[in-house]
Amino acid sequence: DEKFRKMITEAEKYLGYPYVWGGSSPSTSFDCSGFVYWCLNQAGVKQGYMTSKTWRSVTKYKKLSSMSDIRKGDVIVFKMSSSKGHVGIAISDSMMVDASSGQGEVVRRSFKTDYWRKYFYCAYRIF
Repeated sequence: DEKFRKMITEAEKYLGYPYVWGGSSPSTSFDCSGFVYWCLNQAGVKQGYMTSKTWRSVTKYKKLSSMSDIRKGDVIVFKMSSSKGHVGIAISDSMMVDASSGQGEVVRRSFKTDYWRKYFYCAYRIF
């Protein structure tokens, strides 16, 4: 599907962009939720800005509760604590592109690690 490919291409275009808290466009750079917001909208998905915490309660997309169901194009939601979370875009059944506060930039990495499994909350099938 065209939108789906466009979102992945858009996400990978920003690898290495600096992590900026509250950023949601290439001109300001990105935080995790701003990055997902930007990529979805560039792919033609009309999605308002949401924080990583707000992503936990989305109802407009199909919710996936198992990490093994994730495929490219899905938005992955992690819950670090009651207030702190993280979101990324799956580019395969094991890799994601996300704006990492820890690494300070947009990165491509595996989400099938012990670390991410511990914090996995859900994923959403956008396409």
